[in-house]
Amino acid sequence: MRVFINDKVIDCASGVSLKQVLEENGVNTDHAAVALDFEVIPREAWDKTMPREDSSIIIIKAAQGG
Repeated sequence: MRVFINDKVIDCASGVSLKQVLEENGVNTDHAAVALDFEVIPREAWDKTMPREDSSIIIIKAAQGG
């Protein structure tokens, strides 16, 4: 199955959870929010949320600045 992580094409197995996709692709999710198809998914739901073919996963990291 093909999904996109921050617009990068990723191949993964069908039926895997959002959490598995992130872990298998080495995504650092410390202090990050994750959106699946433009909907922010609560961290506690990552293991129950299943991306579909061509899903868009966006990793949003907080940044300090002034």
